[in-house]
Amino acid sequence: METPRLKWKVVVSFGLTLSLVIMLLSGVVLFVSPPGRVANWSGWRMLGLSKSEWQEQHIIFGLVFGVLGIFHLCLFNWKLFFSYLKSRTSKGLQSPAELSVVLAATTLFAIGTLHQWQPFSGIVDYGRRISGSWEKESRSAQPPVPHAELLTFDELAALPRINSTSEKLLNTLKEAGVNVRDSKQTLQQIAAANGMEAMQIYAIMMPEGTVKTRFSGSAWRERSLREAAEKAGVSPTALQLALKQQGIDALTDERLEAIATKNGIALRVLLDHIERISEKR
Repeated sequence: METPRLKWKVVVSFGLTLSLVIMLLSGVVLFVSPPGRVANWSGWRMLGLSKSEWQEQHIIFGLVFGVLGIFHLCLFNWKLFFSYLKSRTSKGLQSPAELSVVLAATTLFAIGTLHQWQPFSGIVDYGRRISGSWEKESRSAQPPVPHAELLTFDELAALPRINSTSEKLLNTLKEAGVNVRDSKQTLQQIAAANGMEAMQIYAIMMPEGTVKTRFSGSAWRERSLREAAEKAGVSPTALQLALKQQGIDALTDERLEAIATKNGIALRVLLDHIERISEKR
């Protein structure tokens, strides 16, 4: 009995379709996912995959889609595509109005996105608000610095808001029954060894109320970003730009509570952002 031969055109077509579906799915997930510092800290997952794993899927299947697309074009449809392109280009030149509309729309989308015009900036900001909504008000849910899960205990203890020693931190974990070897381990390594997340390890070491901070108390609700900048020792404009880089829109004379509400985050989360920015001075 003769073995049926593979129909490569069908194989490539199915490959393109499945790659496109996975790219669309991973793109949507990444659009709504939390920032990396939050995702890595809290062990965020969707459909069983972490944010970095979704990024890897998006990259690989984007590459697969590109390779299969080139393969499909060059091997099966080059003559047909070239003839079609030549015909359509000729018709386009004979219809300058339609061609101009397409070129103008493409240019508008590119420049509008680059310069953050509406509605392009609105779509991007909507994604940022969704990402920011994953952040919780609890202090333990906020890393003391971005990607704190990669810090060793020696590095963690040296942070101004921790102000402790690696020995004290290690002893606290050991007393809680956490398996830890020495101060050269990172939070991520210890969390993985104990089947936990870095956020949970940090919460054991630094319970609510033990973290030292300059931005605490309900009085900050009525204070402006300018006052927070003075407290942090940075210029109001520098603080405004630093928050903008983290997806938080603010005016220098705007109240902190209004800024938090506008960006869909808790006031405590906003104050933690400002605290971390001030520690980078």
